[in-house]
Amino acid sequence: MYDAQSGNVYCDWCHALLGNINGEGNYFALIRTKYCPECRRFARSDSNRAAQRAYRKRKRLEKQQLIIKSELLQEENRLLRERIKELRRNEL
Repeated sequence: MYDAQSGNVYCDWCHALLGNINGEGNYFALIRTKYCPECRRFARSDSNRAAQRAYRKRKRLEKQQLIIKSELLQEENRLLRERIKELRRNEL
């Protein structure tokens, strides 16, 4: 988090002071930095958990759609087999 009035950059997680862009440090490195070293691992694991949750949800939906498609194809095949049997009976 960046405070434009004072030029201070704070951690987004714990709001600890990371540095001042007007004085010390590299301007671009401070602007790019979002978390202090202690909070970085927590933020990374939190974002990983969210990504994994979204991945599992997406895979679950894909599996459900595949099951529905499979059931529809099985029903279509059953109807086609019945139709073929009916045509064979009428042919004889």
